[in-house]
Amino acid sequence: MGMSTKTQSELSKFFGPVVATGAERICVRNLNNEFSCFKISKKIHSKETRREIKYFKFLKKRGISSSFIPSFISDFETKDEVIIEQELIADHPEQNLFAFRVEEFVADASDNQLTKLEKLFRELYTELKEKNIIISDLHAGNMMIYCDETGNIKRLIVVDGLGSPEAIPLAKYFRYFGGKKIDRQWAKFRRTFDATWQRRRGGKQTINF
Repeated sequence: MGMSTKTQSELSKFFGPVVATGAERICVRNLNNEFSCFKISKKIHSKETRREIKYFKFLKKRGISSSFIPSFISDFETKDEVIIEQELIADHPEQNLFAFRVEEFVADASDNQLTKLEKLFRELYTELKEKNIIISDLHAGNMMIYCDETGNIKRLIVVDGLGSPEAIPLAKYFRYFGGKKIDRQWAKFRRTFDATWQRRRGGKQTINF
């Protein structure tokens, strides 16, 4: 199924405050649904967005889901833009959920929180391997966690970078190549997380994944 075509005016009335900005796109709240957001790319700079849309649909077709990635809702195309609608990872006080970027969270996390984060990192790796879920950009700045009001970590989510950027994405279709790619990405993530730890917290890293 292709993208739904909408006029700019049809969609823009639902565009709320900006949640995040990136090199290729911006993410805004959906004024019609407090639990979803729109990732908006100009068509001339929409490579990452189109890749994510294709991969979301690929996972859905294969019946693959994961709590570690946002829920995909829909996708749209206007004259100038390509848009993903997906689960909004943000504070939801009415559900006792508060969102933090992992990169910043580690700076002041307690020992108990770090133990839970370590457990979730290990579970993330296991699930990526078991389900052959490809994430091309694993780093702490690309991950969010939900905590309750007492600081208990409830969920870890990788918010961007789904899919494989190769022209012929063998990792996407073949578990052997997928496993190799996941291991390479995970080794890179471990290195960058150590750098994040040193920058944000300092001292010897106390979690191992």
